[in-house]
Amino acid sequence: MKRPPMLRTQGGFAYIAAVILLVLMAGMATAIVRLNTSQANAATGAALGARASQAARAGLEWAFYQLKMNNAQGCAAKEDLNDFQKDSGFLVTVRCKPTSYNEGQDPVSGDVVVKNLYQVEAVACNGSSGSCPDNGSSAQVDYTERRRVATVCMTPTGGDCY
Repeated sequence: MKRPPMLRTQGGFAYIAAVILLVLMAGMATAIVRLNTSQANAATGAALGARASQAARAGLEWAFYQLKMNNAQGCAAKEDLNDFQKDSGFLVTVRCKPTSYNEGQDPVSGDVVVKNLYQVEAVACNGSSGSCPDNGSSAQVDYTERRRVATVCMTPTGGDCY
């Protein structure tokens, strides 16, 4: 007596589905890790930028104080503030450019009124050289540099211009 042929059931679909599911989950995990890394790098860059900006602002404030106390002698062509690097990790270089001009006469004495404009530039960077901007360190991934420029007007006696 002959046996009737048995119908074979198809199998193996679950294995293919499982492999596809694992590949998709691995791709999603890779994307999440990359996103996390890029966001961490962006946050670090933003924090370094904010610290550099504040260091440059502190350099301007230092220069204004020097001008207020020493008037024209406080305006150095270039000054590297190494103490800032010890405190904040950022070197600050301050430059000052004076310009004098005459503005009319004093109504009481008749003397010429002289006013001095001081253009102060502060550059803060976290480079390794002794001055900012640091072209040698600018290729580093975490190199950060910020520049601030301000102009102040003072009379020869140290008073503010009006």
